[in-house]
Amino acid sequence: MLKKDPLGKGLSAILKDVEEKGTSRLIQVAEITPNPEQPRYNIPEDSLVELASSIREKGVLQPIIVRKKGKGYQIIAGERRFRASVMAGLRELPAIIKDVDDKEAIEIAIIENLQREDLNPIEIASAYERFIDVFGYTQEELAKKLGIDRATISNFIRLLKLPEWIRSLIREDKLTQGHAKVLITLASEHDQKRFVDKVLKENISVRELEREVKKKSAGVRSVFGHVEEVLRDALGTK
Repeated sequence: MLKKDPLGKGLSAILKDVEEKGTSRLIQVAEITPNPEQPRYNIPEDSLVELASSIREKGVLQPIIVRKKGKGYQIIAGERRFRASVMAGLRELPAIIKDVDDKEAIEIAIIENLQREDLNPIEIASAYERFIDVFGYTQEELAKKLGIDRATISNFIRLLKLPEWIRSLIREDKLTQGHAKVLITLASEHDQKRFVDKVLKENISVRELEREVKKKSAGVRSVFGHVEEVLRDALGTK
């Protein structure tokens, strides 16, 4: 059975349309500057080294997307390819030049980054949230634009409500998105820490975590049920 793409079937079509409407040419690396609004927070050094090696052997297979900025060009999308190309010693890069404003540039950058297969759930959630904050999309509108279910967007964005230390564990691939969805249901950070420790020490699955959390919830309900019964008898009320 094919795995459903959480990033949206509409992304490729959107980016293809962007590329087809731009002007393609070779640009000197010295004329290109990174984008300070780059939505990709973490680009691992080892992935750059690997890509640089591939570029030395095969060249840059996909153009970066830039816009005119001052006397040179600013990257809209493709910063990882740009960095790896610099590392590989290239002097010029294939680029698609777009005539866009700041807002459009950010939107293209986010869409391009969402196409990456190695994004962690927190990066995906942050990208979705940025669409909503910067462009004013509702979750329904964003889901329609990207060709995915609204619930998918909602589930990702909920991850951002977790404490930062848990989000860091998700970024580091020490907790899965499934574990995180269970942890969100816990009311206190103290309980979240207790169950996170259990996941890390015992390497329990999402299903096992769900069972443990349900047992805890059942225990709490049992205690409160007993207190309720005592008060009902003592006060003679319902």
